[in-house]
Amino acid sequence: MLRMWAMVIGLELAALLVACGYFGWPILVIGVPVLVLTVVAALVVHASEVPRRILHEHRAARWDPDAALPGGLMSGFFEVSRQRPQH
Repeated sequence: MLRMWAMVIGLELAALLVACGYFGWPILVIGVPVLVLTVVAALVVHASEVPRRILHEHRAARWDPDAALPGGLMSGFFEVSRQRPQH
């Protein structure tokens, strides 16, 4: 993911340099804020990936019988209790 964002920002920077060479310095009025917004978007997406990854791991462990914790709401409900024989 990091390499993809680095490539996007690098290509945007290269396009900004080419546009600056062709149109002159006024293109920086539009190009620099767009570049900054791209970096901010990359940081926001990266920050949102951490909780999503944790949620994915939690959901994956929920159905794993080895990772399940003993007990729960219905624990013992389906167990047959031993009764003493009556004489």
